[in-house]
Amino acid sequence: MKRSNYEKMLHNGVSKLSVFMFALAVVFFTASCDDEEVGTLPTTVTGEVTEIADINAVVSGSVTDNGGSDILALGICWTDEDREPTTMDNFVPVGKFTLDGIAEEYWNYSITLNGLTAKSDYKVRAYAANEAGTSYGETISFSTKAGKTFHALTPDMIDTYTQEESEGPKEALVDNNFDTYWHSAWSDGVAPLPHHIQITFAEAKNIGGFQFWTRSTGTRGNDPVQFDVQTSADGVDYTTVWTSDVLETVTRPEVNTVSLDKNYSSKYFRIRIIETRTPGLTHTTMSEFKVFDDGLLAY
Repeated sequence: MKRSNYEKMLHNGVSKLSVFMFALAVVFFTASCDDEEVGTLPTTVTGEVTEIADINAVVSGSVTDNGGSDILALGICWTDEDREPTTMDNFVPVGKFTLDGIAEEYWNYSITLNGLTAKSDYKVRAYAANEAGTSYGETISFSTKAGKTFHALTPDMIDTYTQEESEGPKEALVDNNFDTYWHSAWSDGVAPLPHHIQITFAEAKNIGGFQFWTRSTGTRGNDPVQFDVQTSADGVDYTTVWTSDVLETVTRPEVNTVSLDKNYSSKYFRIRIIETRTPGLTHTTMSEFKVFDDGLLAY
């Protein structure tokens, strides 16, 4: 039986690392070589691009014919340039290289492209390589989604229920300072939960979620763990449109990101704290608070 080039290398005492490096060299360089005929190129197909988000997407591919020799490399390559992507651009390999090539069990696959840029255009295609060189599937174009857009909040846009007079003013929620905090009333004018942060925009905005940071780096019994969201047409009468599960709230400096089931559009919002770590407490506190339009959600 005729030995492949990499089998000859191993037989002659070349290390497995050198064999692996040979496989990589095949991927990038043999397509342009004019050496003796070593078979035909493999046939590979680019599948679907699915689960497109702001910074990632899932791409599938398959090898349908190995061209008569072992598959040395396969995967997905992509570019954000307006041209055909190659393995000289960005790529994600699939499978495990062995002396018998990459096993057929890896020939149908899907991978996640991470680290993409929101609201950007990309081109992707599958690749596969054997001793004859590298072949490519058809190119597919897609665009990543917008992702989160944070709305600027100022103290005059927010109101709280209730407010402790001696500490923790509402301004601390939006001052970008984790060492300050808002605190609902605990010494006088105390009211039971729920407590709310009310936002009034100059015009209707979409809110698909919010972020908050706890007052302390350690857990406190009055940390928020459950919320609901209310909207209003007139700033007077409010209707609950969404309620969260009980959260595993993390402490500062970690951020708590709460995503709604969709974007809600209104000029008036109330994000209400309906439960704290210690049930029955009548006050709550928070360091920073932000709201966002989630471009990944349908309005």
